[in-house]
Amino acid sequence: MPEPQTPVQSARALESARSHPEEEYERKYSVFQRFYRLVVSPSKAMKDIGLCPDYGGPLVLVILEIILAAVTVSLAFQKIQWTGDPQIISQAQNVVTTIITITVLLSWVLFLAFWLVKSWLVKASCDSGSSWSFGTAASVTGYAYVADIIFGVIGLLVVFPLLPSLTLNVSDLDAARQALANFQAQVLWIELAVGIPIYLIALIWKSYLGALGTKFGTRERCSIRLGFVVFFILALLGWLISFLMRGTI
Repeated sequence: MPEPQTPVQSARALESARSHPEEEYERKYSVFQRFYRLVVSPSKAMKDIGLCPDYGGPLVLVILEIILAAVTVSLAFQKIQWTGDPQIISQAQNVVTTIITITVLLSWVLFLAFWLVKSWLVKASCDSGSSWSFGTAASVTGYAYVADIIFGVIGLLVVFPLLPSLTLNVSDLDAARQALANFQAQVLWIELAVGIPIYLIALIWKSYLGALGTKFGTRERCSIRLGFVVFFILALLGWLISFLMRGTI
């Protein structure tokens, strides 16, 4: 049996451990391997991300978010049927197309800004004395968006067949406004009954991924519980703001 250490020897061993940097971690997975592992083995994936962060994966997910938003808007646009003067219809379609393009581009800018702000809040809230970097927090936060992508596709496949058609008579503005109001009311009920449950599942999964990432990114100084709460609250606030903004447009 090894001889017990004296108090002096124990103090020296502790001081030696403190003076040496933590063991270097070698990255195991590529960007797309990380995406796959986030689904089948989230703990291993988030350990790889938390200990060896990068921006490539989050930027890919941001691009996919914008593509998904554009596809969603394009499919919704196909639900619109136009009647009335062909010339006015052409002008109205051009206006709507321009608005959609500007909205998608603006959404991309806002999404990037929200990712960075959220990453800063995650870094500050989950630091727990670890002094982890903003880059690590941004990488963890960005990769957690994979849940939004997957459930965004699922939501699109489920919700799109339920969307009603919208007939706009450009020759009768009052009738067009009434048809639009009825359409918005129907879409709201679909979102409340179907969209929100899907989003909540995605929110829970994303918060869990974020919690794992903060645990490993802070070298286990931040608990999974704290990380989950922080990600859940920030994501829920972001969704509520987005929902309220859509309701006022």
